[in-house]
Amino acid sequence: MFSARWQIDAKFGHKQTVLELMRKWEREIGSQVGLTELKFQIMTGSIGAREATVESHHQVESLAQLEAMFAKIGKIDAHAKWGKEMEPYVVSGTSLWNIYRIVE
Repeated sequence: MFSARWQIDAKFGHKQTVLELMRKWEREIGSQVGLTELKFQIMTGSIGAREATVESHHQVESLAQLEAMFAKIGKIDAHAKWGKEMEPYVVSGTSLWNIYRIVE
């Protein structure tokens, strides 16, 4: 099992907007790619992390499941539009994916 973590930093004063847009993505795009089958969480920096950091965690059974999700997302026009809507509120260059193996 893996935890796929996508991290971005919100511009100063725009974290709430970024969180609202992340929830919009969850409802409108994530629901089209099987997000309800994954353990999905949105987190923000608190102690020992940048307060502006917003992370989404996707728990997947396999890398193949993650690749399938990415392939589906790439075909959804609303995802590209969402990215353009999100862009003004995010610090450029902070987008980062980390994939962690879950050890049980």
